[in-house]
Amino acid sequence: MITNADLTIFNKRRTDKTTGRPVYARTQIKGVSFYTEQKVRITEEAGVISKDMYKVRIPENADTDGKKYIDAEKYEAMTDEEAAEYWTINNDDLFGKGLLSDFEKEADFLKRQYTGKVLSFSDNRRGGLPHWRIGGV
Repeated sequence: MITNADLTIFNKRRTDKTTGRPVYARTQIKGVSFYTEQKVRITEEAGVISKDMYKVRIPENADTDGKKYIDAEKYEAMTDEEAAEYWTINNDDLFGKGLLSDFEKEADFLKRQYTGKVLSFSDNRRGGLPHWRIGGV
């Protein structure tokens, strides 16, 4: 698999009881395949509507700085301290191209270029090119 970017994934951990905002755990992954496709649609009501669609493939041997992949169900059951050693992929997690820093508000994060929300994912670690696939907007 040809890799062309680094990726930061933000796994949703819980909701902060004080602010009511989601709390995310960040994992920076070096060496992924990141593809952007721009979809355009013309409507009578809104005119031209444009949206970026992302396809990300994370090779099984990508550099995750020592964090291990774990299924989302197991990840969600962990305490924050336990989860610090792992990363996962789940619908509604956030991701962005590059090695990104943490953020305050989800809406501000999603305004950045090449950032999105996971809409679909699959574990494709069987076969000749073992990887995880993320689809998002």
